[in-house]
Amino acid sequence: MRVPPLWLTVLVFLGLHLILAGVVPLVEDEAYYTLWATIPSFGYYDHPPMIAWWIWLGKAVFGHTAFGVRVVSVLGFAATTVMAWRMTWLITQDRRAADIAALFLNATVMMLALGFTATPDAPSTFFWALTEWAIIEAIYAERAPLSGRWWLLAGVTAGLGVQSKFTNLFLGVGLVLWLIGSTQGRAELRRPVVWAAAGLALLMIAPLGLWNYAHGWVGLGRQFGRVEAQVFAPGYIADYVLTCIALVTPVIFWALARGVSRIPRKADVLIWLTAPLVLYMFYHATHDQVQANWLVPLYPAFAVAAALFAKGLRDRFTFLASATGLAIGALAFALAFFPGTAVFPGHNPPNETKGWTPMIGQVRALKAKTGAAWIATDAYGLTGSLTFYLPDVPVWAMTQEQRYIFRGPIPAALCNAPGLLVTTGDPSAQTLGMFTAHGAPEGLVRRAGTIALDRYVATPVQGLHGPGAPACGAPTP
Repeated sequence: MRVPPLWLTVLVFLGLHLILAGVVPLVEDEAYYTLWATIPSFGYYDHPPMIAWWIWLGKAVFGHTAFGVRVVSVLGFAATTVMAWRMTWLITQDRRAADIAALFLNATVMMLALGFTATPDAPSTFFWALTEWAIIEAIYAERAPLSGRWWLLAGVTAGLGVQSKFTNLFLGVGLVLWLIGSTQGRAELRRPVVWAAAGLALLMIAPLGLWNYAHGWVGLGRQFGRVEAQVFAPGYIADYVLTCIALVTPVIFWALARGVSRIPRKADVLIWLTAPLVLYMFYHATHDQVQANWLVPLYPAFAVAAALFAKGLRDRFTFLASATGLAIGALAFALAFFPGTAVFPGHNPPNETKGWTPMIGQVRALKAKTGAAWIATDAYGLTGSLTFYLPDVPVWAMTQEQRYIFRGPIPAALCNAPGLLVTTGDPSAQTLGMFTAHGAPEGLVRRAGTIALDRYVATPVQGLHGPGAPACGAPTP
């Protein structure tokens, strides 16, 4: 049995992810980003805006559905597979090696899991890979004019990557280090087109910078606050290393480790583009946990390096490596998303997808019973989920106003209207104090079968005028 060709790998995993995109309910973060997409902006508190634009586009075509929210992200991940294939082919001129890279990329647990979700990791990975591909094309181009056009594309996509996630700044750091620190890079740096590409990158980033300037640098402050020194806790380093091995999958990780040394000098820019993020995350692991998704933009380059080693081995190794990853991923999926039960206890993404239909039924019944015209919330995930599942009901958060700058003040028509305050657990005295009147609370439970996943409290409220209340009084659109 031979390594499957690119078209088959893309078709199989694209089909799988499109199905999952339509049948698996949204996690809380996806619902929150979907709220962003109701008012596309040049910036948001938590992340740059690209994921909101992608969701807006998908919903414009496919409607207010989980599939509409995710479809552009799914297509982006599929395109990333093609880019990994093309980079490998340029480096090796070996179709089998390129096919291996495409298969390895999709066999990693993180690409399998994130390949159907709408989070900033989707555009971040897409534009990171697109920039790498454009640079490799520029380096391997036989004619200078063609090489120049690829450099210009790299400038645009590098900037759009930062518009996706601030993590992509590390790609720029790696590129600058390569241009300055390598003989090949310094030769490229003497070309005016490379400087023009840098200008295009800055031009793409400018709207995000201007938005942050206009809003007191709230987005940059949020993300770069992670860099502040914390207590030294080296135990996270082992967690970081083991997580990388497990999620890249052990056999593919071994091939990656062996394949890095086989990247030819002409293409060693891939190492330079990868190293800054890997090293920063190692530093981060000296004081805090590195989240599993933070390294996903590096996976296309990982697949290329792993394929450079695997191409010299028999197909049985490729299938062992891929089967190991797919088996781990399939088991995790079966346990995490099995309907009607919660295998992994606690508040986690798989459990965030369960039990919403009866939960929303409870909320609608209480809304009708109390005559509430709108719903108030106290957590961003709950705000996003209720907004998605209740598109006909105004939902507004009472806490963390900076997260909702893009929405503006609460409409004036709701300021004195009866509402239903839905909170995660008992509402705080501070939140209740935002209203001039409130009634008797009632408990709500979101369940998976007989297992309680989350408990909420719904309290009738009215008169949003108390101390600490969000801005209220904008004219109803």
